[in-house]
Amino acid sequence: MAILFGMSAAALAMAMQAQATKPAFETDSDAAIAPCVAGYDQTRDPTPAEWKQIISCVFTNTAAQMDAQLPKKIDQITTLVSVSSSGPTFNYTYVLDVSMADVQQANIDSLEAATRENACTDPSMTQTMALGGSYFYRWVDRSGNQITTLRIEGC
Repeated sequence: MAILFGMSAAALAMAMQAQATKPAFETDSDAAIAPCVAGYDQTRDPTPAEWKQIISCVFTNTAAQMDAQLPKKIDQITTLVSVSSSGPTFNYTYVLDVSMADVQQANIDSLEAATRENACTDPSMTQTMALGGSYFYRWVDRSGNQITTLRIEGC
């Protein structure tokens, strides 16, 4: 507990965001996936290029479902404000209720490490990355100033 008292507001905010649980979304997986695999020959495994097309389609459909439910408060200082997809990359944008002036590089490093660890311990995310998908995270402060970005393509 003494460690928390010694942290700046920005450090505390970023530590909380890094440990945040994933927000719950109401999504229809079948509606996101079915149209993406309908045209493929089910008697063989998709090629790497086909997997990227399937992932891109699923990401597009999933992002549309999730984005309609945003913004979503993750914790006291973190809000997920948008999700989108760019081909086989799923994009997240978070606003942290901090000022960029209060953010230290060590806080950013911890946030990125915790985010990578969360992605790399999630079986669905690691499977998606193994098939050619990736995840892009962007964090901004309360004024919209970029804090950091992170792309995770593999673990």
